[in-house]
Amino acid sequence: MTRPRQLHLCLYLVRADFGPSIANAVARRLVTAPHRSGGQAQFIEAPVASAADDDRIVRSMAWAVSNLDKPLSVGELARSAHMSIRTYLRHFRLANGTSPMRWLIAQRVQASLPLLEATSASIEAIAAATGFDTATTYRHHFGRAMRTSPSAYRVAFRSDRAQLSRPRRSRDDGTKV
Repeated sequence: MTRPRQLHLCLYLVRADFGPSIANAVARRLVTAPHRSGGQAQFIEAPVASAADDDRIVRSMAWAVSNLDKPLSVGELARSAHMSIRTYLRHFRLANGTSPMRWLIAQRVQASLPLLEATSASIEAIAAATGFDTATTYRHHFGRAMRTSPSAYRVAFRSDRAQLSRPRRSRDDGTKV
């Protein structure tokens, strides 16, 4: 079994060789944080729902993902699928195992991750860009999904080159560590 220190060292090397985006993807695949810090959730990329057999549901989901920045309701999702709300709710739950609003919140949180990783946009701007009414609502749902705050996630997964520009320590024989 690999010890956590070795995993973190490997992630550091991946980050140094291939950049922060690849290191973050590898960390998520390994179900570990890209940097050593305590108290964080395991960061796993959300799996894509593949059980949706109903094309109307799939199309409405694709439509919702392309309109995440707008306020969306179950009624609008049902209209996009050409179904009544009740029928849509039943079909959506059968296809995805969750309610449309829970799924939508998860999609919005997932859409915010690259913005936290790659931009310096404020939490308020990211909340608005991903369709949350307020930054407070965004922080609440982010915290429930990721078990950390958006700010702490940003620090852990920051894609700045500045983190890599720190000088490396030298060993006694002059080689870089």
